[in-house]
Amino acid sequence: MATFSQATIEKGNDWVQYFLCSACEDEKLVESADFYCESCVKFYCQKCIHLHSQLFKKHSTHGRNDMKKWPVVKKVEDFLL
Repeated sequence: MATFSQATIEKGNDWVQYFLCSACEDEKLVESADFYCESCVKFYCQKCIHLHSQLFKKHSTHGRNDMKKWPVVKKVEDFLL
């Protein structure tokens, strides 16, 4: 099962979620993800999605404007269950 790099900041009842770029995180860098790849089940920043798209032309990626297709944050999933 894939693990997602994510953080949730609780502020009263408001939750702000962000995901970290999987490729950058492997290099010990902290970069916010702008895309999610369903095939790889990984997150990518602007820089890394360019390389990913060159290598994997048939993979389906979703940007922040389509976050409904991104995985649910574990804390939210637990709450809903």
